[in-house]
Amino acid sequence: MVKQVKLDWSQGKTIEKEYFPEDKLGRVKYATFLTKLLASQGFDEARDTDDQKRNYVLNLNAEWGAGKTYFLKRWSEDLKAHYPVVYVDAWKKDYSDDPLMTVISSIIEQLRKQAGKDKDSSQFKVPRKLIGLLKAAAPGIGRGLFKRYVGIDPVEVMNADTDDINIGNIVDENGNEVEDKDGNPIDMSFAASEAVKYLINEHDAKSAAIDSLKTSVFEWVNAVVDIRKKELPAFIFIDELDRCRPSYAVEMLETIKHIFDIDGVVFVVATDTEQLQHAVKAVYGEGFNAKMYLSRFFNSRYSLKAPNLESFLEVHSDATKLSGDYLRDHDIKVLPFNDDEKTTLKNISVILDAFKVSARTAIQITDRVIATIVNMPKGSKIDILMLTTLLCIKDKDSCLFDEIVSGKFERVEQNGEKKKTTYLSEFLENHLSERSYKCHFEMSFDPQEHEDNFGRYNYSSSPNSYVAGVYRFTLQEYIQEIFSPHFESINPTHSMYIALGERRGNLTQRSNTFAETYK
Repeated sequence: MVKQVKLDWSQGKTIEKEYFPEDKLGRVKYATFLTKLLASQGFDEARDTDDQKRNYVLNLNAEWGAGKTYFLKRWSEDLKAHYPVVYVDAWKKDYSDDPLMTVISSIIEQLRKQAGKDKDSSQFKVPRKLIGLLKAAAPGIGRGLFKRYVGIDPVEVMNADTDDINIGNIVDENGNEVEDKDGNPIDMSFAASEAVKYLINEHDAKSAAIDSLKTSVFEWVNAVVDIRKKELPAFIFIDELDRCRPSYAVEMLETIKHIFDIDGVVFVVATDTEQLQHAVKAVYGEGFNAKMYLSRFFNSRYSLKAPNLESFLEVHSDATKLSGDYLRDHDIKVLPFNDDEKTTLKNISVILDAFKVSARTAIQITDRVIATIVNMPKGSKIDILMLTTLLCIKDKDSCLFDEIVSGKFERVEQNGEKKKTTYLSEFLENHLSERSYKCHFEMSFDPQEHEDNFGRYNYSSSPNSYVAGVYRFTLQEYIQEIFSPHFESINPTHSMYIALGERRGNLTQRSNTFAETYK
């Protein structure tokens, strides 16, 4: 029966001096599901005795910036209460030339801590056969080089007369620590790891060294299970692999698959799989089938659902700079104005969604909008929707951006004997989805603060009957009535209208309330 693990991310949490806010994206349900899946794959007492423990490798796929690290950090931290857990930030370790040692050193360090035993403990024991690794490695490395490289004298280690050694240090038959000539306890975990590193590079000893390493890793896992009353399987999380050097990323994958296929241990490898495919091609050539190559390493792939940008930006952006209080205090007028910064973030996310920018780009663009506001002098005015739209266009096509801001956008096509001119509003409408074009913006607005009367074309003026409140308008209306005219790319026969509540007013004349507000 697989243990039912309940995860709660409703509150913020500090993990290794880094603060992780509450889960506003509803990701905890995915972590709960995957915990049950991986736990049952890695260990299940209901299976035959010889098949209870299995190895499993899951690829957690999400684009860069979509919250993989947040997900893995919170998930791995919560699982420590139930299972042996190791978290490896591959990107922080890719200065090393050896992915094997990156993983093995992390396993040693983190499992030792989870067992509640520091380096000087004499209770965290593994079979003496690890000394055999030193005996096998020492002749090839040389005593002097080994001592300088590993930090201990291999002869002293090999002469230690005991059937058991601990991971932290070697002990004699009386339980006393064996020390090197400088009086320091001999760190067997580091020594054995370095010996394994040497042996794996030696063709004749490779198979034996790998088998010994697998056995030793599982002994460390069992130590945590026995001492802290945890359960199998052990979870090993590999994060940020897609950000590593291509050669390092590929070697890390091969290490996990071929060296660490240890029964009772499950791996979660978080990647932007598309970017990882580029890394594979950088190593093996552009024509290499990277997708098929990667499929060999993973038992299954799980993709994190793209986040709701509105909630996502609340977590990752300093939205307080968009609040009505901040804007009033700094005498900055923005359009569309809203007292609640969350409403402004929602407006921004409508445009980001329409242009289908990545999660990382969405954060970057929102940060630029906020930075622009923060650095504006008092008395400034800014159209947030226009700025966000331009930043999205620049990200997608810098040449198109230059055309638009220079006021020279125009597309002319020959249609038989006639020429057809496509103006900016039509061009954008053709490149944005109908669904996004119908999405609404919200604006806190008091029309009577700006105009007492409406002057209508060919009609006498009439009192402004619009009252203060929240007005809604679509992205399509904004592009047609505000954005495109601003850059002088609009059909000259087009008559401009915009919805205010349930009524519509002609915007052709300059005196119109909404148009004047957007000036």
